[in-house]
Amino acid sequence: MQRKEFLKLAAFGLASLPFYSLSRNDGDELYDVVIVGAGLSGLTAARRLAEANKKILVLEAQDRVGGRTWSQQVGEKDFIDIGGQWIGKGHDAMYRLVAEAGLKTFPTFTNGKSILRKDAENKIYSGDTPPLGFFALLATQKALNRFDKAASLLSLEAPWQASNAVALDDISIGSWIDATITNKNARTLIKRMAEGELCQPVEKISALQALAAANATGSFRQAEKVEDGALRDRIFGGAQGVSHFLHRQLKDLVKLNSPISFVKQLDHYLVIGNENFSVRAKKVIITAPLPIVKKIQFTPSLPKEKQILIDSMEMGTVIKCHAVYATPFWRAQGLNGSVTCLDEAVELAVDNSVPGSERGIITSLIHADRAKSLLKLSDEERKQVLLNAYAKLFGEQALLPQLYHDYSFTNNPWIGGAYSGYFKTGVFSQYGEHIAKPFGNIYWAGTETSTLFKGFMEGAVLSGERVAKEVIS
Repeated sequence: MQRKEFLKLAAFGLASLPFYSLSRNDGDELYDVVIVGAGLSGLTAARRLAEANKKILVLEAQDRVGGRTWSQQVGEKDFIDIGGQWIGKGHDAMYRLVAEAGLKTFPTFTNGKSILRKDAENKIYSGDTPPLGFFALLATQKALNRFDKAASLLSLEAPWQASNAVALDDISIGSWIDATITNKNARTLIKRMAEGELCQPVEKISALQALAAANATGSFRQAEKVEDGALRDRIFGGAQGVSHFLHRQLKDLVKLNSPISFVKQLDHYLVIGNENFSVRAKKVIITAPLPIVKKIQFTPSLPKEKQILIDSMEMGTVIKCHAVYATPFWRAQGLNGSVTCLDEAVELAVDNSVPGSERGIITSLIHADRAKSLLKLSDEERKQVLLNAYAKLFGEQALLPQLYHDYSFTNNPWIGGAYSGYFKTGVFSQYGEHIAKPFGNIYWAGTETSTLFKGFMEGAVLSGERVAKEVIS
């Protein structure tokens, strides 16, 4: 199956969803709450508000629900998660939703040996410790211990209140790594790991934000771990199934293809809409990533603190690549598909095969500047670069997948990137308290506003629960 066939499948999947358009009468209604965005945060908030008997409406710019979760069937038993896919330790809200939706999880495949590719050579190893060499591993462990200890000292709710917050916010996490780690191999590995989580160059993210993000996940190590970590499980059928479940509960309260270009706060209600429609509400919840909020005209203008946050946030850049094969042939070599590369376009790879299927799926992730460079290539050029990298890792069979697909939310005008967004250095310590602070009757949600598991699906759900409580109270 080639890319065109996949896109036909994708279009069929989207077309099978319920579709609603705004009627002329919507502008005459006065809703208790209008929610902008039908991702996990918006749908979670909508369900809680509907349960509280609030009259609600959810407006979604795209032709689907799910936000940064997007799943597609690629065969009778096989599926791929184009967006978020993992849930793990501490993701209690997501596990509850999965159970409520009648969905099942399965563990990330780890049986076999992993690959570290360094200096154009594959090093095969067992367990969680890559064969970097004694001194490099010692330096890596010391740096991780120091980083996680510093992260644990921050407040989850208000990391900007730390006594050294301004100093940490004025230096990049890249500078921190350079000053902390003298071993070259350890330094390269830690930078790759950090960029894999932050999806931006380590020179652009402040140490304060990196530490706060790690603390929100439990630790830097926790975000990287599979067993007993954040990458432990996947959801049969795809992570977007949770959003489909919430969508079915809300029925025609969700309007697709309804982007917002203005929000006007009047004395007794707000008017929300674009040049083609408008609706009225007592309160509004914005769940879109802050860089996308730039597209919305607010009257009166947002407070300067909030506007500075909006203007200074940049979404991460990541490409997610899937190659589907007739069989998981790497398993016959004793490999588990897990890869860390220090000198290839492919940085991280995992075995994303679906239990019960004969086919094999290798999924890789490319982050930050390396992703930006690949996005400048044509689809075919990028495919060849990535499959050639697969061949260096797994052999010539990797050049001939039955299906190849890659995608970056950076190219999505209503999301702008993934996994999350981060501010320019120096901004978080000064204005972080305004991330989720309401402005009149405008409230804020989305994984970027969560104090726990920012950038994960869990963070999106928790933000939806939090904002629903704020509105109800």
